Amino acid sequence: EFGEDTPKGTIYSINPALIIILVPIVTAATTDVDPLVMIHFGSYISAASVFFLVLSTSIWACIAFVVVLSVGEAVWSPRLYDYTMKICKEGREGTYMALSSAPLFLAKLPVGFL
Repeated sequence: EFGEDTPKGTIYSINPALIIILVPIVTAATTDVDPLVMIHFGSYISAASVFFLVLSTSIWACIAFVVVLSVGEAVWSPRLYDYTMKICKEGREGTYMALSSAPLFLAKLPVGFL
């Protein structure tokens, strides 16, 4: 839809760049906030990102989508590990970490075929 000259790689690279920059900042700024609250807050931010694409299908809407999605991910992603460690039984940390990552792994399997 956007043509051959669309900087798809540049748009895709916004997410990892923002994650690298924002995760340490957000994590340090919110260490005293309950992990579950941060997971909820970050999930809401990530979920709101799709509304940019509802309003427009322009390049700028796609960029806004990726930026807001990345900000939400930077809020919830590191706190998922905190929450997992908070609720796990002693000696079962590895099992809980593997199970908390299972949905992401299982989602990547069918997406790879697309």
